[in-house]
Amino acid sequence: MAKLVSVASPVYNEESSIEEFVKRISDAVGPLESQYSFEIILVDDGSEDQTLAIMKRLCGIEKRLRVIQLRRNYGQTAALQAGLDAAEGEIIATLDSDLQHFPEEIPAFLDKLEEGYDLVCGWRHRRSEGIMRRWPSRVANLLIRRIAGIKINDFGTTFRAYRADFTKDLRLLGEFHRFLPVLIANMGGRIAEIPIQNVERKMGKSSYGIGRTFGVLFDLMLLQFLTHYLDRPLRAFGKFAAAAFAAGAFIIGVLLVYAYAAGVQAVLEHIGWFMISIIFLLTSVQVILTGILAEILVRVLYAQGDRRVYSVRHEWNAKNSEV
Repeated sequence: MAKLVSVASPVYNEESSIEEFVKRISDAVGPLESQYSFEIILVDDGSEDQTLAIMKRLCGIEKRLRVIQLRRNYGQTAALQAGLDAAEGEIIATLDSDLQHFPEEIPAFLDKLEEGYDLVCGWRHRRSEGIMRRWPSRVANLLIRRIAGIKINDFGTTFRAYRADFTKDLRLLGEFHRFLPVLIANMGGRIAEIPIQNVERKMGKSSYGIGRTFGVLFDLMLLQFLTHYLDRPLRAFGKFAAAAFAAGAFIIGVLLVYAYAAGVQAVLEHIGWFMISIIFLLTSVQVILTGILAEILVRVLYAQGDRRVYSVRHEWNAKNSEV
């Protein structure tokens, strides 16, 4: 029996390009139907134009199309999570719906995946965006490689192909879709990368622009924590607490030695330094208590039931399409 491949994409206000996008996917996967069967999943992330109406109409034309309508705009990460959750295939391919990604390259991802990899990432090796988009991305990719220890050139693109057994337990929050390779690597997944084409948008306006870049630094700090300390947060807080305690103890030690050697009341003469040492010591206690609280929260996290960051209003397919 042919493997089912789910092609999933978040969609937001893409009325000018969504019909061409679906057609190009259909044309790209058509020659592979002797080896695979396909479903196309479009997740409407609260579009405010005619995108949803067009997609519902397309369900009557493209029988493999499924349209997931979210109740509101949750953002790209949540929409991508919804697509991954809805996918029924053994393999899941994800890409943007704004035609900056080329659906014609989906077969190359599947070929690479069949070589034994669990995740194949796209690499925009010749980016067409301006310098204000390229350089922040390069810096972010460099930092992620250093933190995660994964040799991937492009963490920012959503053009990827996954084995479904690695995605079913993923829970994406915030803007963490860019760190999916890190999460899968931590699960023991084998990762490859292939170069892909990248062009400027020809139609419409980008829904996910450079403004998100400024949040990457905060995400990187979280990535460092999740990569090394998620199941043992007290280790991370303990290092800060130890450093603060050492600084406070050092200052008090110097004051005591000075008082003994000079025969003066060093604390009274240098009350400022003494107060700084007390602040360091109190900080160390507060940080270690925060670490203990984090340990408790982590245990609650692992004990809680299944939850989602999005809510589905309706699903449309060939059976309930609007032609």
